This record gives sequence, C-alpha cells and structure tokens, in this order.
Amino acid sequence: MRKLCYAVAACILAVGAGLGMGAYAAQSTNDEVFANAALRSLHDLARAVAQYEQATMDGDQLGCHDAYTSMQKAAHVALTDMHSMSFAPADAIEDVSILLRVGQLEQNGCSDSDDIATRSLLMMAGQPIMALRYDYSIGDRDWYTIISRGTINHQNPLQYADSLRDKSYSWVSVRPKDMVFMVESDWKAELASYEVNDPSIENSGSNLKAVEVDYRKRSNDRTTVVYFYRTKEAAQVAMRTASRQAQAGAKADAELRASKAEWKKKLASVPYMIEDHDAGFKLVYDVCRVTSKKSLTGGGTCADEGSHDWSNNPSAPYHWFSDMQSCEDAQLGIANKKPGDVNIDRGDAFVSTCVPAPKLSGHVMTGYEMVFTVIAPGAAEDDAIYAELRQIGSGVPTVFTTFKACYDVVDTIYHKAPKDLGVDKDGHLLSDKTKSIELTANCVRVY
Repeated sequence: MRKLCYAVAACILAVGAGLGMGAYAAQSTNDEVFANAALRSLHDLARAVAQYEQATMDGDQLGCHDAYTSMQKAAHVALTDMHSMSFAPADAIEDVSILLRVGQLEQNGCSDSDDIATRSLLMMAGQPIMALRYDYSIGDRDWYTIISRGTINHQNPLQYADSLRDKSYSWVSVRPKDMVFMVESDWKAELASYEVNDPSIENSGSNLKAVEVDYRKRSNDRTTVVYFYRTKEAAQVAMRTASRQAQAGAKADAELRASKAEWKKKLASVPYMIEDHDAGFKLVYDVCRVTSKKSLTGGGTCADEGSHDWSNNPSAPYHWFSDMQSCEDAQLGIANKKPGDVNIDRGDAFVSTCVPAPKLSGHVMTGYEMVFTVIAPGAAEDDAIYAELRQIGSGVPTVFTTFKACYDVVDTIYHKAPKDLGVDKDGHLLSDKTKSIELTANCVRVY
C-alpha cells in the first residue's frame, strides 16, 4: 500500500506554546460540534493534498483529478463548518483560503511537479489544522494583555486581530506566543498525538497559556507583536518580568555608553589615530586573494587586492547610507549577488564591510585612507567606534596615493595597535582576560 504523508504543522519550535491535552475551558456545544466536523474535513484536505502530490509524481492524470475534487470538497466543507461557529477561527479560515488559491492546479490533470506552488502544498496542508486548534483554544473569551506599564486590559485576541483586519492592515497573524516556525511531520504523527485518548477538538490547547497577535500596518513596516495571556496572574508575571528586563537593559545600555566613551578616549590617546566624525556610512568590498604564505597556525592566508565602493547609481562613486542597518541590508544583497567588477577564483574570499563616510563632496578619487573599527567589550557592530590613521602630530588623516601603499602598513598597525590599546594579539584586555575587543583596519577610497 502506498504511504501517504502530508505536512501537518505538528512540530512547533516555541517557548511555552504547547497545544496538547484537554481543552482549558469547554466551548459551547454547537461550537464543539462544528469544530470537530471542521477538524475532520481539514484532515481529509491534507490527505487529498498528499494524494495530489503523489499522483503528480506518478503522472497519474486520473489520480490528480480525483485528488483535486477531494481537496475542493474537503476545503469547502471545512470552511462551511468554521463559519458556522459562534466565533470565526480566522487563522484557520485564512490558511484554507490560501491553500485553495495557491498555484494554478489542474482540475482535470496534474500540475507541473517543478512548479513552486505545487511543491508548497505539502508544507501548507497541515497549517489549518494547527490554526483551528489554537483558535478554538482561544475561543471567544477575554484574555489579558499589558497595554502600558502597570496596566493590564482584557480583550479577546481573535477579536483584536479582526479589528486590525477591518482597518485593512497589511498582515495580521495570531499564533502561540514565541512560536518560531512550523516544520513538516508525518500526518499520522499528528493524529496519534491527539487521538490517543480523544480524537475531538477538545483535545487542543490546555498548555496554550499565551498567544501573540503579530501585525504590519503597511507591507514594508516592521512587525509589531502584542501578547495576550490566558489568566491575569500570568499577565502580571509577564509584566514584572518585562520590568526587570527593562531595568537590566537600561543598566546594560548605561554600561555600554560608558564603555564606548572610555574606548573613544583610548583611541584619541593613540598618537597615530584620529577620531572619525562622519555621520553616515558607505559599503566597501574587495577580493582577498589566496597566497602561498602560511598563518601562524599553519593555515592558508589571503591578501586584499584592492578596495571598491558600492553604488547603485553609475554617476556616483558610492551610495551614502544615513544608518548602519541600511548599509548592512545592501551588504547582504551583494553577498548573494556579487558586483560585476570583481573576479573571484577558487580559494579566494569576497569580503565587504560598512565604514564611516561623508556625504559625497566630489567625484574624483584622491587616494586611500586607513579606517580603524573598534567594537568595545559587550558591544555589537552597530555600536562600533571608528578612527583613521594619521601622521603623529597631524590633525588630519593620512591619504595614501595607492591601495598598496596603504595595505603595506596594515600589518605594522596590527602588531602595534593592540599594545597601544591595552589588549593582546587576540583582542583580550590585558587588565581583564574575560573581556575582549574587535579591531580591524581597512584601506578605503577617499574623494
């Protein structure tokens, strides 16, 4: 007998977001009847998806037709039952609707097995099942949410999500709190996990203590998350935890600011460094060519062959970013699609970084400057401190006429700078080996 599997979203990577065991509080009898009927239809839908995929792989045109008919029938029966409930399990309804809309499935034959939409069916087939389970567990009762520091309000998560949809928000989703993603699983595992004692919809969600409503008002907005808790006590615990975390975060921020100020003073005290005051960033990249030299550990080494500035405008030597995040977004883009002005051979490395840069004041390159990047202990790249190489006693950065002239000084600086900054060759503080900094030097174009 052919084994049929579909991708039920039964394995959830989450913190405190279980969906097993008996219902937390029973819904109305009619809701239970309709939900149970919908649940059975959703399992039928997932089986039909598995049959369609298998028939597509086998080139079984009649099998595809039969499976397609079964999918349509099961989906519409499930939708009818869910719409008959006293509260709409909106996420489950939306998941079924998406499943019906996905791709251009052939009603009287098989779709192209290489079609992305066809392949996505296996992953999507089980999502309505899990959505119905946690929507049912939420029900029409009020949950508790923190609306401001020290204030807890009560509201139904599904109704709150519907209110956002009524305002035409770009994207709204209800899910167990901190759920990261769902992965594929054999449909029999889903059935076994919920039908050992009771095959009904009531076998859902007693461990669902908190849910989140995620939304974006516009498609390009960042996701906003609102948490809801089943009990007021759980909301109060979450509020106290958030308060402690906020206090710890404020303390860490203060310590980081003090650390950055200290390291700025250290950089200013090094006679061959001058603080960089540029307000924005540019993206630089180059190829590190493999060399015959060996590292201290016996491994291979490479050497930078030049420095390039990234620009999305042919008439501008580089694109200026007002913030680090925008620059890093562009950096990710060139990591996936390398610029056309570099050739990368086997063993070579493509490297890129964001460095401080002024808004363009000219288009003629005048040479290269060495830019130092220091990331203080406990800081992230966004908190980096920057300086430039200068001649001792000079008030301006040193400008090299060629990249080679600048790059030839890098090794000397890497040997000298750690000692002057009070760290060892690996960046560990001489005064506290448990802390370390990151120090890099890049030769970049100036105009």
